[in-house]
Amino acid sequence: MSSNHNQIQSKAILRPPEAARYLGLSESTLAKQRLRGDGPRYVKLGSRAVGYSINELDAYLEACTRCSTSECGE
Repeated sequence: MSSNHNQIQSKAILRPPEAARYLGLSESTLAKQRLRGDGPRYVKLGSRAVGYSINELDAYLEACTRCSTSECGE
């Protein structure tokens, strides 16, 4: 893929159904995380619409990565 295509893809905004699939979560879990403030960062696209950048989803996954079951979350 070209560098330009990768830049566009990394800035793409996914709506909640696609973002939930990307993370392997349900839409309901993603909505609850928005409410609690403990999920991935999102953008407000209007009065009710939200979206997630792929970069933010990847950063969230990185922050959730653990090496052992004894590691505490942040």
